[in-house]
Amino acid sequence: MRKSNLKKNHEPFDSAVERYRTFAEKIVSAQRVVSTAEEKRDIAESVLLRLCAHWEQFIDEHLVDCVNRDHSQLSKYFSVTIPDNPPWDLCHALIIGSEYTNFRSFGDLKGYSKKILPEAANPFLKVSAAHSGKIDEVYKIRNYLSHYSKASQLALHKVYRDTYRMERFLEPGQFLLAYKAKRFWSYFDAFAGASADMKASYTPSRRVRSTRRQRANRPNGHAPVNSSISTVDSAGPATLPFPPE
Repeated sequence: MRKSNLKKNHEPFDSAVERYRTFAEKIVSAQRVVSTAEEKRDIAESVLLRLCAHWEQFIDEHLVDCVNRDHSQLSKYFSVTIPDNPPWDLCHALIIGSEYTNFRSFGDLKGYSKKILPEAANPFLKVSAAHSGKIDEVYKIRNYLSHYSKASQLALHKVYRDTYRMERFLEPGQFLLAYKAKRFWSYFDAFAGASADMKASYTPSRRVRSTRRQRANRPNGHAPVNSSISTVDSAGPATLPFPPE
């Protein structure tokens, strides 16, 4: 039985990241069809939610594909004997089942992957702290947009304060598109960078180019993710660099 192709499994997700980024760039720069700031903010929030959905689909499928290639740790975790060449459906039933798997943070994802995958066959451990940290920020935004609860608002506001020194709460769309949407683009780079980190772990002979280098000469002039941006709010000005990627 053929084993899952891990590198090929990235293609739909990488394509989705690039497609939504290109779409978002058109929206941010639009002056006619989408002309108001409010409309652009609404669309930016919607795009971020769709990006999260694609990430979750990729994670679920990739966990199964990784186990399909190396199920030694999974056998120990469940204390069961698994066939040498387990079918994909069996691997899916064992680790995903019929219920939605909810990882509250990238740390949760890495922790679960350690239970079912040996370290040498676990690409999730290769994702850098800079990329995983940005993805965790995205999920704070996603949770707020999904629930608009007080708890999710407080969690997102904590990100604003701790990372960006912002005392005033901003709706996600306004936060994303401020400063020429540099924060928005940094989140796209984090997802694409996480995918590149993982691909590099099972393609050691071929160097995976970073997303930052690929976008260095973008015609719309977006800055690299580690460039400094001003984060002025009601508490006064501050200049913070994004974490290096």
